[in-house]
Parts: sequence; structure tokens; C-alpha cells
Amino acid sequence: MDSFTGKLAVVTGGGSGMGRELVRQLAAQGCSVAACDLNADAVAQTAALAREGAPPGVRISGHACDVAEEAQVLRFRGELLEQHASDHVDLVFSNAGIGGGGSFVNDRREDWERTFAVDWWGVYYCARAFLPLLIASGDGVLVNTSSVNGFWATLGPGTRASTGSCARSRKTPTTTLCWPAWRHRTRAARRASGPVAGRRRLAANPGAEAGGRLIP
Repeated sequence: MDSFTGKLAVVTGGGSGMGRELVRQLAAQGCSVAACDLNADAVAQTAALAREGAPPGVRISGHACDVAEEAQVLRFRGELLEQHASDHVDLVFSNAGIGGGGSFVNDRREDWERTFAVDWWGVYYCARAFLPLLIASGDGVLVNTSSVNGFWATLGPGTRASTGSCARSRKTPTTTLCWPAWRHRTRAARRASGPVAGRRRLAANPGAEAGGRLIP
């Protein structure tokens, strides 16, 4: 992919943090974006901010979606295809994620299962929903955002154990997709991000940054 101009990207977890900045940078480089988040007001604000810095012709849409629910992911897919008048997408950033869990013995089972629902099943549901649309692009890219917690079970006393488990598990669907996706001119990649303070410049190439600008 030589340029983001004229492309259509999907960003989950676009209501804040890295997701919001990713939407803004993609839009600034001429890429239309469909962003989703559990918080409808937050993703609407992201869309408004992205429109301010986008060149003419770039379309930004914000959608409420809980990626832990497959029905909501499929609804999000239908909405964005209709609103962007497209039959394919060029980039999908599975960025949505939460921290949670804690003690496997003493803490609530519901906290662990909610974390896995978002951080594992959310990635799986998005891959299932959007891979056919990426293949239809002919030059599609799927990026699953993981975490430095995937390399270490814990980074300190405040880090949740299940967060590290889910971060490691995000490698599995990415690795599994690499070969079959490549056969259809579609790439799958995993980005492992560390702690972020304030705004952070991101890159579409996992790990690559240059001049505070997304690199196609």
C-alpha cells in the first residue's frame, strides 16, 4: 500500500487514546474512516475532530459498537458499508481493548470473562466480519493491536494478569491469518504497544514511525 489517500479504514476502540489519534492521522492523509467504540459520545467526538483536519472528499463516520458482541460487529459492518457506499474496506485496525482480571483466585470471574470477551473475541469477531471485505480490496491490511503485556505476564503490581493473557492470545489469530490472507493479497500484522502518556504518533506499519506521520 503506497498511500492512504482514497482508502477506507476501520478502527475499533476509536473513542479515545491511540484509536482516536489513529483516526485523526488517517483522515489527515486522505483516508476515509469508520470508527467504532462502546462509548457513542466519545466516538462521535473523534469523528468531529478528524473531519476538522481531513481534506475534501474524506468521509468519517462514528458508530456505537461493543466488539465483544458479534451481532453488534456485524451491524457495524453493515452500517459502515452503507454510509461509505462501499463493497470493501482497505484497512482494519482491531484496536479496542480493556484491562481487567486480577487474582484468578480472589477476584470476580465476570471481570476475567469481560476482558477476554473484548480482547480476544472482539479481535476474532472483527477478523471474521472484515476479512472478506479486505480480500475484496485486493490490497487489504489487518492490524491487531496487542500490548507489551503479551511479552510479560505483569509489568508491576498494578497490572492485571488477564490483560497479559489476552495480549498474548491476540498473537494467535494474527499468526493464523498470515498465510491464508497473503494468498489473497491481504496482510495481517500485530502491533504490540507499551504504556502511553498523552498523544502518541502511530504507524500503519507496526513498529514503524517517521516524522510523526502514519507510514503506509
